[in-house]
Amino acid sequence: MSTTSSGTQSPVIYQADPAVVQHLNGVRDSLHQSCKPYLNHKVQVQTLDGQMHEGTIAGMDSKHMYLAVTMVTDMGRGYYNPYYKPYPGPGYPGPGYPYPGTVNSNVIMPLVLFELLTISLL
Repeated sequence: MSTTSSGTQSPVIYQADPAVVQHLNGVRDSLHQSCKPYLNHKVQVQTLDGQMHEGTIAGMDSKHMYLAVTMVTDMGRGYYNPYYKPYPGPGYPGPGYPYPGTVNSNVIMPLVLFELLTISLL
């Protein structure tokens, strides 16, 4: 049982099995050590849910891999942007606003180490 700040007992909904915690820590450490030599290398990453990402390993910490990815803005997809103008003019929000088809390579995607299935060099 856990105790709240008011001193009352609240029921524990989930508690990880200590063997599972030890195994996950080993997997995390192994993955971290395997990927550390490949910082700044281009990779393809597949997550447990099947998503594929391509980019460059920009960094790692104990919980995440940071993948530098290239993003292409596309007004044909996603949410409606009320500020979109195909050319600078009245109502244009200013510098730094991406045009459709603009490539932005300054995007860092944090990926949770526990959710990574495969990492392949490109």
